[in-house]
Amino acid sequence: MTDDAASYRYAPSQADVAVFKALKSAPGAKYPHAARWYKHIASFDDDFATLPGDASKPYTVYGPEAAPATLNPAKAPAAEEDDDDVDLFGSDEDEEEDAEAARIREERLAEYRKKKEGKTKPAAKSIVTMDVKPWGKPIPRTCLAEPSLVRMLT
Repeated sequence: MTDDAASYRYAPSQADVAVFKALKSAPGAKYPHAARWYKHIASFDDDFATLPGDASKPYTVYGPEAAPATLNPAKAPAAEEDDDDVDLFGSDEDEEEDAEAARIREERLAEYRKKKEGKTKPAAKSIVTMDVKPWGKPIPRTCLAEPSLVRMLT
C-alpha cells in the first residue's frame, strides 16, 4: 500500500493531518464540502499520531502538482462556433445547389402538381350501424297490442 491520500480512501490518514495543519482556519460556508472534511478530521485530533501514513511529509506532497484555475461559466468568454464539423446528412446550407439539380427538381415538382390537379378527391362517407337491444325482459308480441299490459311489464 502506498503512502498517498488516495490509498486510504475513506479513513483519515497522515495526508489529511498534514493538510489539516496547513490550514489556518476552517473553510467558510462558501466551501461546504471542505468545511465538512475539516470538521471530520478535527474530530480525530487526539488520534493524529496513530493515523496511517508518513507523518514527516509536508502538505505540499499531497494532491496534484498544479491545479488548473476553474472559471465561472457565466463569466467565461464566448466560445467561437466551430464550422468545421463533418456534415453526415448532406444538409450543409453553405453549399450552393448546381443549376442542373435545381432544374430537375423544378421539373419533377411541376409534373407532380400537374398530375395532382387532374385528380378529384371522392367525398368522405361514413356508415353508422346502430344495434338496439332491449334492457329488460322480452315482451311477448301479444302484449304489444294492449298498451296497459306493456306498462305493467316494464
